[in-house]
Amino acid sequence: MDWSEGMFGLHGLRPGEVVPTFEVLMAHKHPADREPVRAVWADLLEAGGQGALLHRIIDGRGRERRVFSALQALAGPSGKVEHARGFMVDVTQSLRIESQHAASEAIEGAFGHKAVIEQAKGIVMALQGLDAPAAFQVLAARSQHANVKLHILAEELVTAAGNGKAREILEGY
Repeated sequence: MDWSEGMFGLHGLRPGEVVPTFEVLMAHKHPADREPVRAVWADLLEAGGQGALLHRIIDGRGRERRVFSALQALAGPSGKVEHARGFMVDVTQSLRIESQHAASEAIEGAFGHKAVIEQAKGIVMALQGLDAPAAFQVLAARSQHANVKLHILAEELVTAAGNGKAREILEGY
């Protein structure tokens, strides 16, 4: 195997520190990802073609990295694979940023709906003389029965209350 300087760096190594072999490559795969990676290599080396996968490696410093690998196995005139080449891209930081962004959006969404749900809960408490937990159960049950997201039902109830029609909306669910 020939590794670029970047490939050594990705594995936390310096050129010349190790002789790059398939065994060294596989030793750096995350234990849970070794078999899927090995299966892709086996398929390509038997039949040729292209393959790609997202997997994890453990670099020389013990850090886990998420990488995207693309491979191409080329068959010679005999039909047997004679050459394989590929590349690996570290997507650890990109995935971390994307995950953090998705988590932030989920949290903002949950808190963004909290105020309107609390308002709707208060309306149910006033209309039906219930305590807060029971009012929430009424909203949740109506939401589930109508197959409507809770915050949408809450928004409709709050809007209807402003028009004096809260009881009709609540009974309609």
